[in-house]
Amino acid sequence: MADLACRAALQCRAAAYLLGMVPTRPGSMPMMALLAALALAVTARAQDLSQPGPRTPARRDVTVVRANGSTFAATVHYPGTSTSVGAPVDASAGPFPIVAFGHGFLSAVTLYASTGAHLASWGFIVILPQTQGGFLPSHSALAADMVSSLDWLDAEGDTPTSPWFGAVDGDRRGAMGHSMGGGCSLLAAQSDPRIRAVIPMAAADTNPSSVAASAGVRTATRLVVGSQDTIVPPATANPMYANLRGPSQLVSVTGGSHCGFIDSSIAFCDSGSISRTQQLAIVRRECTDFLLLYLAGESARWNEVWGPPSPSDGVVVQARQTPDLNGDGVVDGTDLGILLASWSNAGRGDLNGDGVVDGIDLGILLGAWTA
Repeated sequence: MADLACRAALQCRAAAYLLGMVPTRPGSMPMMALLAALALAVTARAQDLSQPGPRTPARRDVTVVRANGSTFAATVHYPGTSTSVGAPVDASAGPFPIVAFGHGFLSAVTLYASTGAHLASWGFIVILPQTQGGFLPSHSALAADMVSSLDWLDAEGDTPTSPWFGAVDGDRRGAMGHSMGGGCSLLAAQSDPRIRAVIPMAAADTNPSSVAASAGVRTATRLVVGSQDTIVPPATANPMYANLRGPSQLVSVTGGSHCGFIDSSIAFCDSGSISRTQQLAIVRRECTDFLLLYLAGESARWNEVWGPPSPSDGVVVQARQTPDLNGDGVVDGTDLGILLASWSNAGRGDLNGDGVVDGIDLGILLGAWTA
């Protein structure tokens, strides 16, 4: 904890220097800002993100209108004023990032209710299309409906007569999914560059191929697999991870299974050496911290997301930074500021992995400049 605090202080001081705000005396506003940022970094690490967050999760079923005027049903989990089904949206705490979630093959969206409610408690609106649930699903259609869900929520957030008015931040959008839906989340991210964070879980290779689509995904992506998955073997994610072009991670839940990502067993389910309760707790933590960093903009969580996991975390992680340090699909001044704020330290911005942010890393970033 002391090491984290020290690094956070150095990063904050460097950022303050870049902004011409180096504190000169105790009690000055820059000093107070530095202390506040330091406190945020320490608090972020201390939180148990596998547990519910500060918001009240609510749920309602909605009818989504596609751009062509056709409709489909979806379920939304969101921060509400109570836990009652259809409770008003707690817009006073918004606007909230939005996340589309793709279900697995023959899997009802109700199987992901606990994950949706958990993310809602941490300040996200999660929408799950209830489409392509038959024996012959169209993967491209499910991916398109995930994008349509985000577009619909975005428009509803700007409509004064909508219950979602003022509660939606359509610029902060993510995609998640399990199995078939995990592969579809990559198809959705390839087709919609506005998606800024992707979390495919036990992702299947879809048709069209999610492996091929990964090569067109430049946003921050955290692939999550179960090490004992017998339905979609964890090695399925390896070529997806290899093809990704943005900041990427491959997280393997030790002892996790394919059906450990859902709330209850269905036909032909597998199991692993850890319980469903244990696996879901790990998955909730891994999803929440990634979305808080890349969609909610809580930059103090970078060490939590990118630092090495502790043995008690129950995961094995491969990770690959890119010059796109904030994962928004471009390399620009924001990424440069992040790198310079970590100058001469380890961690964020250490693009060549030598343990220090220096001129070599700066050269890598400038060589990838896109804006």
